[in-house]
Amino acid sequence: MEQTDRSSRIAWAALLLASLIAPVVVGFDKYLIHVGIIISLNVALATSLWMIWSLGFISFAHAGFMGIGAYTSALLFTKLGLSMWYGLWLGAAMSGAIALVIALPLMRTRAVYFFMASWAVGEVIKRNFAYFRDFFGGWDGVFNIRAPKLDLGFVEVNFADRLAYYYLALFFVVLTVLVIHRINNSRTGMIYWSIHENELLAQHAGINVFRHKVIAFTIACALAGLTGALYAHYQTYISPKSFDIWKSEFALVHVIVGGLTTVGGPVAGAISLTVVDELLRATGYFRTVFFGAVLIAAVLLLPGGLETIPGRLRSFFKRSDK
Repeated sequence: MEQTDRSSRIAWAALLLASLIAPVVVGFDKYLIHVGIIISLNVALATSLWMIWSLGFISFAHAGFMGIGAYTSALLFTKLGLSMWYGLWLGAAMSGAIALVIALPLMRTRAVYFFMASWAVGEVIKRNFAYFRDFFGGWDGVFNIRAPKLDLGFVEVNFADRLAYYYLALFFVVLTVLVIHRINNSRTGMIYWSIHENELLAQHAGINVFRHKVIAFTIACALAGLTGALYAHYQTYISPKSFDIWKSEFALVHVIVGGLTTVGGPVAGAISLTVVDELLRATGYFRTVFFGAVLIAAVLLLPGGLETIPGRLRSFFKRSDK
């Protein structure tokens, strides 16, 4: 167990180091830095969705809450002139507050009923963005959402520069993963997995199941809102289509392909599939077909996800030594 924990810490440290030096390795190529930013956003979204999964639920409303954070920050900037430094936290707070209200009835449903209800919530959020044209911009969306600047006194950092935004996105994705990792490794995380395994048994053991489900859902959606605010100020344009059900489905695919049992799963899945998707971009209309084939192969060949590869390699080398 101690050896596994040590290996895990080394792997996380290596991934962080690789992320920090990646722009240097790629020669500060703007396109590859852009891919790195998209990877960071996908990792943050998939990891926050995984937190809901640790309770045993699959939410299709996650992109909607990402949209709430994005629209909150975007509108604060375009209508009130407040920079992203305010929008990030207010967007996360707005997503969390709405998630808290919605979670009260939503978390009383189970299985397929939760899936249907979460899908409906995501659609309602998206349709509201489209319906209230005067406020949200309708299907046309919101334009001119600029990235912020940071005056450190001796130097001013303009996050409109891709390299600066890459490190900003990296900071927040590390923060998101760290928060969820700490929760998962705490007593609270053990409670979440006990609910995942047997909700009724957990309730009989004295756990307030409903309260924990509401809190976990709220935290995960607040983190999705934070990711949405980062997304909005990077893309400089958002619309209801930016946060449809496909966004939630891709996040779910990242979780499944990466692995469902550890925080490393969604991280590995989001990184790998984002890279694969970018590599397939040159195939044009066949991109979706090839991407689907990669997903099917991943599920068939690695039923436990990418996170099982280290264990499989250790088992292989142990058998080879005998």
